[in-house]
Amino acid sequence: MSKFQSFMEEKFIPIASKVSNNKYLSAVSGGSVGLMTIIIVGAIFSLLASIGFKPYQDFITANGIKDILNFVSNATTNVMALYMVASVAYVAAKKFGHTELSFNISLLALVSFILLIPITVIMPEGGFMPDNLINMSYLGAKGVFLAIIIGLLVARIYSFIVDKNWTVKMPDGTPEQVMKAFTSLIPAFVIVTLFSLIKYGFSLTHFKSANDFIYSMLQTPLQHLAGNLTTFVIIVMLSQILWFFGIHGGYTVLPIFIPIWLSYIPENTAAVAAGQAIPNIYNIGLFDITALGGCGATIGLVILMCFRAKSQRYKTFGKMLLPCGIFNINEPLVFGMPLILNPIMMIPFLVTPLVMLFSAVALIKLNIMPAPIGIMLPSLPPIVSGLVQGSWKISVFQVVQIIISILIYLPFFKAADKIALEEENKEKDLSNETVKA
Repeated sequence: MSKFQSFMEEKFIPIASKVSNNKYLSAVSGGSVGLMTIIIVGAIFSLLASIGFKPYQDFITANGIKDILNFVSNATTNVMALYMVASVAYVAAKKFGHTELSFNISLLALVSFILLIPITVIMPEGGFMPDNLINMSYLGAKGVFLAIIIGLLVARIYSFIVDKNWTVKMPDGTPEQVMKAFTSLIPAFVIVTLFSLIKYGFSLTHFKSANDFIYSMLQTPLQHLAGNLTTFVIIVMLSQILWFFGIHGGYTVLPIFIPIWLSYIPENTAAVAAGQAIPNIYNIGLFDITALGGCGATIGLVILMCFRAKSQRYKTFGKMLLPCGIFNINEPLVFGMPLILNPIMMIPFLVTPLVMLFSAVALIKLNIMPAPIGIMLPSLPPIVSGLVQGSWKISVFQVVQIIISILIYLPFFKAADKIALEEENKEKDLSNETVKA
């Protein structure tokens, strides 16, 4: 244990800290989280439109409700790349030290993204004005990776030009919005020209567009890499190990995979709407299953503290932590118990998420439970989050998860609680002896 701890502290943790503090990864993570509201709203409307109950479907179809529900998903999850490029660029601008120009940078990133989208020009019969048609798939999952790249590139180029002071200078007293507009002129000309050249360059290749190049050369291979059990186990274990040594595993590992998982959402929601099995089961929803109650799936530990603790320390702590644990917030537990570098809790902390993962995958493979859709959720409590992820069966499984978590943590918590109780009794004895003296 000591050798492993020394290796982690000397070699691994410094690298992980650099990764978690990387501005580019932080921008991707922050930009993705910024889309949470849009994604949740779109997914819920899509679910409402696809509930497989015939009388319900007949009713919403006959009354036009289904069309209304589909309007929302078409304007949210189905054009997610549009929102992604703006959100990533906005957060990246702040990371690069230009909060005051974040809106301008976000808008320019959106322009650059649209500039690269292939447009088909069709001349209608008898018409004088051509119709410019955009393939909507480039605005959805197929365009997510390009959106991230453009958001980061535009923010970086824009920041570089401003930092070099290559901007139009306005006299003192100029209104702030006018000054920002003129500050953006030179960066805008440079960036728009650059992306126009990029678009022209790709038009000369067999890919024909930057979108198709990124999708075939980067996004598709990464989706295949992330879409298997082996990779998922590594993700879960790496996140847990980092947490055990006091580094936020989610902030370190997830920014790499969140863009891939976000690109699954339109395809998964379309499958649910069509009454088909979810094609991409290794998604953020499955990761959340491994972290019920927070990292380490500690909801069982919190319940044990609250209702089974004999020591006053854990009784009091458990009552404080239970509301947090229900909403998947366990930083107070990780740093307060603490679970960090806690040899008693190391085994359940690392093992419980894997038990959750393997049991969930087994149920999905046996068609007992559907896979979660993979929506990025806020800290919703169990049962509710299962319903939002697409099925009451997931909610039932979450109840089973709580029981599993309790059973795994029980013997280890008893040992920790016994030690705490002995320490409290010693303190009482010392206090009584002091009073007698």
